Amino acid sequence: YLIFWVIVVVVVLPLTWRPISVDTDVDAYRRADSQTARNHLVYLDSLNSMQAVRNESVLGQRTTLKLELLYEAKDGDVFSESVLRDIRAFEQALRSLEGWSKLCNMSEPALQFQCSPGESFGNYVWPKRLDNFLTAGGFFRLSFDGSASERLPLDAVVAYLREGRAFPHELQVFLPMAFTEGSSSRLLRSIFGFTAPSLDDADFRRNYQDFVEKQLYSAMKEVVLFTRRPVDPSSWDKPPSMQIYFRGDLLDDYEVLEALHGDMLLAIGPLILSLILAWIKFRSGFLALSATTLLCFTVLLAYVILPVEKVSLASFLGVFMIFGLGFSSFFRMHEIWRRSRLEAVEHWERLMYLFTAAGREMLPVVCTSLCYFLLLTSNLVPLREFGIFIGTSMLLAVAFALLCFVPILLLHEVYLRPCLRRMSPRVVMVLEPAHVKPNWEMLASKIMLLLRRPKPLLAGTALVVFICSVTALAVTAAQPYPELPEVFPHDHHREAGRPLLQTFRHVNPAEVAAPFTIQMCEPGRNLSSCALHWCDLQNTGSNLTSWPSEQAAACSCYAPLGLTTMCSNITVSMTISGSRATSLSEATVVPQVEAFMQTHFPDADYVETSSATSRRLQSVVLEDWPTGATHVDPMTEMPQISLGFPTPRLSTSSCHETHLCYCSPKTCTNPTGYRRTTSDLSLPALSTTTEDATSTSSLTSSEVVVLFGISKPFGLADLLAKTITAQFDSTFDPASPWAQRAMLRVCEELPTTLQVLTSRCWILDFRTWLYSRGQKFPVERFLDFHQTLKEFLVSYPSSASAMWFNEGNNLTATMFTFQVTPTDGATATLAARDLWNSYIDQLNSDAASTASNAWATSQVWVDAVTLQDALSSAWQVLLAVTGVVFLVGLFYVLDLELVLALLLVAFCVCSVIVFFFFCLCGWSFGPWELTILTVFLSYSIEPAFHIGHDFINPGLPEALRAEKPLAPDLLSVADAVDAPAFDGDGTGDDGSPPQVQAPRHDGLSQASEVNPKAKDTPEEAIQRSIHLVAKNLVSNSLKLLLCGILLAFSQLRIFSRLGAISILLPLLVVPSVLLVYPAIILASGRQRREPDVLVFGNIMINKLSWLWT
Repeated sequence: YLIFWVIVVVVVLPLTWRPISVDTDVDAYRRADSQTARNHLVYLDSLNSMQAVRNESVLGQRTTLKLELLYEAKDGDVFSESVLRDIRAFEQALRSLEGWSKLCNMSEPALQFQCSPGESFGNYVWPKRLDNFLTAGGFFRLSFDGSASERLPLDAVVAYLREGRAFPHELQVFLPMAFTEGSSSRLLRSIFGFTAPSLDDADFRRNYQDFVEKQLYSAMKEVVLFTRRPVDPSSWDKPPSMQIYFRGDLLDDYEVLEALHGDMLLAIGPLILSLILAWIKFRSGFLALSATTLLCFTVLLAYVILPVEKVSLASFLGVFMIFGLGFSSFFRMHEIWRRSRLEAVEHWERLMYLFTAAGREMLPVVCTSLCYFLLLTSNLVPLREFGIFIGTSMLLAVAFALLCFVPILLLHEVYLRPCLRRMSPRVVMVLEPAHVKPNWEMLASKIMLLLRRPKPLLAGTALVVFICSVTALAVTAAQPYPELPEVFPHDHHREAGRPLLQTFRHVNPAEVAAPFTIQMCEPGRNLSSCALHWCDLQNTGSNLTSWPSEQAAACSCYAPLGLTTMCSNITVSMTISGSRATSLSEATVVPQVEAFMQTHFPDADYVETSSATSRRLQSVVLEDWPTGATHVDPMTEMPQISLGFPTPRLSTSSCHETHLCYCSPKTCTNPTGYRRTTSDLSLPALSTTTEDATSTSSLTSSEVVVLFGISKPFGLADLLAKTITAQFDSTFDPASPWAQRAMLRVCEELPTTLQVLTSRCWILDFRTWLYSRGQKFPVERFLDFHQTLKEFLVSYPSSASAMWFNEGNNLTATMFTFQVTPTDGATATLAARDLWNSYIDQLNSDAASTASNAWATSQVWVDAVTLQDALSSAWQVLLAVTGVVFLVGLFYVLDLELVLALLLVAFCVCSVIVFFFFCLCGWSFGPWELTILTVFLSYSIEPAFHIGHDFINPGLPEALRAEKPLAPDLLSVADAVDAPAFDGDGTGDDGSPPQVQAPRHDGLSQASEVNPKAKDTPEEAIQRSIHLVAKNLVSNSLKLLLCGILLAFSQLRIFSRLGAISILLPLLVVPSVLLVYPAIILASGRQRREPDVLVFGNIMINKLSWLWT
């Protein structure tokens, strides 16, 4: 029989085994299985398929492995000289790694700029100057390689990135979404990428994985620890002035696997401890080793049965719990087997007794397994997987105990023990330490001394529980918000950097290189390729950077030196610097410019402004040479102005000239080739409305994305589904004018209740672009929309980052992003989500069918829903577990009073645990902590089931009793079977001659003697029950305590927190089961041994007997 099951296990495992693949997605613990989360998963998945067909010639379709670095200034802001210098030094050291250079050279040549020099803010802060002097053309050149020793002024860098000449780079690539020009920032981001040279990326990924394992991860881990090292005043070696956080493809996975590998090595400790304690408990090395082997098989078979492709970290957590809790089934089977010696002589009779009694004995273990399966109702997928894994493992342990361990017990007794008689006594003492056993009878008697006065004991317990409960409720209620599960410790760079990273916009490595060399031009040169204008600041004696809004802006104007008095027609281009021209409407500025021209050319016959609109030029950087301070002003080119003069004139030809006006307290020195005008331009003061409209918010922001053309997921997902694939919406037709109108409405008709700060809507730029070409919006019906859009993307290439394209490179889906004011708390966030959904639903109901399936998503919504749903599902699990424990307890104990006392004991244990960890240790209350407490609820009262059952056992019918009356002729047989093994010469273990052994006070051989009897008083019955229960309870508690100590040193937070609870729980369960629960029974004064269910059944039978009499 045993050989049969060994063959089954040996054959089944290899045939069904699959390689272990670990799910390293730590964000799954912060993502509930809700419609909001599924929507966001679809959005994230769609970002990977913005091109419908992978094309070898399209570089964007190659595999790009991304490394994202986040810097946080320790003091001040990240723009300080010391922080930027430390960032540059670190990135240079990173690029100098041997593996980095090798991988970069292996990358696609056209995209090697992603890794060298990378996409870093420092490249723009430290540009190399290619011209030492201003060239004859009025410009000097800069190269953005980050190698210079002289910094480019920060406001110049910000202006350059803001104005779009650095495409695909912009401010939000490097700075948080809430950053506004002129403000400071504590955060900065750099992005590096390695792109495979072909679509076949297997070798490239393998080399990158090797680089991560051998060089990159260790380098990143070392520098992260170095930046967090406290400053030693006595040391010259100072840590950097910033902290570093990193994310990366394959790098994140390796970090999780490395931590998991280290923690799983700790699992060897619980396994060895379990083996040693089982050795002592069984008093047999063979039984301990066999039970440990079977326990390992339960873990392996549970993995085979688990219906997932990738195993989450929570399932590995179950390995610790199995080693800590799984021996209960084997201990119970061993107890019953030894007890069977007192029930029968023949082996088949003992086996019949064993399997009959096992049904009742295993019921508490099955109850614990069912409690784990209740985790399937949780909204967190990893917790569902954890529940299936640990529940399946517990049931498999029961199955192995019944089907495999019983033959092992028989084999041990019939064949192995006789063989031990021929061995050395010392060997026997090691293999079968029969004399190593605590005096459980003495322990039971000591406990009963404490229970002589149960009411004071219960009063003290009630006081402690009351204080712990009230304090824990007050502390948890005072916490601003519950906490979502964190896989790593709170101070780990992964968890500490999570909220910081969420302040940045999601960006992938650029597919085209940003301009590497640019020109800085002198104002008035009319150069089209200028990145910025640059001039020396004229000393005006004013400290103002802009005119007060209530004051008119005085402008200093310059005209070219060349004379145009001989021309009968003059076309003037007016360029104005300063924020006043951009703050005022064009209708306000143009009349002022015309009046200035009329004054400057008093003999002009007419002054006319063209119908074209004004346009922004690259800003001008004004440098104060003595101090090195700089100031940046925007520059605006007004519509051309035509002036006509009466004849006769020297010439009838037409002339063109450019005028410069500095409408700011900061003005440039006299530009080359220009003269000061005799009259000046004046711009009016700003109105209050205009001032308010131009003000910016300094608040942080959250991102909301509205999508067209991506199908919204519907229906129920698989219980263990971890990914969702995005699909395109076939009904979306962007070429339809009604679809274009619907997209425009999303961006134009935003209600104020949505609290939108800024938006990124390419449809607005598309409409403006069409108007500038003299075309209509939407694109006219008989024009080619897709061809028109491709022409638009030539002028606005950054808009393509918000579009999905099909095989024909035509638009098939799009998105619009909005920065909104962040809300305070999950409830307010979900209320904002409902407002957005109502707004989108209303637009969908009004839109044509070609664009009526728009929907919105946001990461902050996912976090809020996860917190709310995970907590609600955790409370549901708690109620379900309580219900299961109550029903199973009622079925097992058959007494309502005793079962309610069991639940009261469990409440006391949980109250003290909550107080200890939430009040004393400072844990934040969250769904993970609540779930851990829930699954331990059944464990904490499982031993008490036996005390309750033993108390009412004499009151049961004989067929339901745990033990039958002891046959006198079997007692000597039981003692003889349990006698110590003898060696071959007939001597005992201690070398003495064999003697007839008196009945020993062995907890197993004397099982029937300590089982409660009908004649016992309640005190005697409880003492006998404590004697029975204490053996397994103390053994399991000690094992769980030692496993918890090892688990507490884990790197993963979910492991260490379970370890902390595993340390405290046994310290509470042992006194609760052995002291508090018996005290409740004794304090009630109950003498009746009949269970409530039996009494109630007899009453009901008597009441209803008239039906059959």
